[in-house]
Amino acid sequence: PAIKIKAPKLGVLGAQVIYSDEDGGKLLKSEKYDLQGKPDYIFQTMLGGSYIPVELKSTKLKEEDVFPHEGDLMQLVAYFLIIEDLYGKRPKNGRLVYNNRMFIIKNTRSLRRQLKRYLKEMRQMIKTGQGQADPSFPKCKNCVCRDTVCIWNEER
Repeated sequence: PAIKIKAPKLGVLGAQVIYSDEDGGKLLKSEKYDLQGKPDYIFQTMLGGSYIPVELKSTKLKEEDVFPHEGDLMQLVAYFLIIEDLYGKRPKNGRLVYNNRMFIIKNTRSLRRQLKRYLKEMRQMIKTGQGQADPSFPKCKNCVCRDTVCIWNEER
């Protein structure tokens, strides 16, 4: 499956932290995808040198939630693209860690296409001023497009 569910933990066995946003880590930018962001952590495996982005969420999922929130998922997929552009190597997977659950997300073509489609729609909406945007702090604060293609958050 594209998504595995595990008990939450931060460390990645056989890997070391190469990037951390703990002390205001630098903003990572992808010119190729016109994206920027600050993942919480990037691990690099000692064997093979694979990159694994880890995004921590301060919320708990409900018992019935079997998938991560879509915005969180798209945020992690954006980090896949940024890391690929910056380091020249496509991450195989990443982690979304909630207070009560962790998801290991495979970097699939389907997820990448979905994110690119969302970004295209958002850029078109910004360009034309047409579309449905309902900006608010709760929606915007963790959005994958915050500080990337979206102008709504900049105006707050």
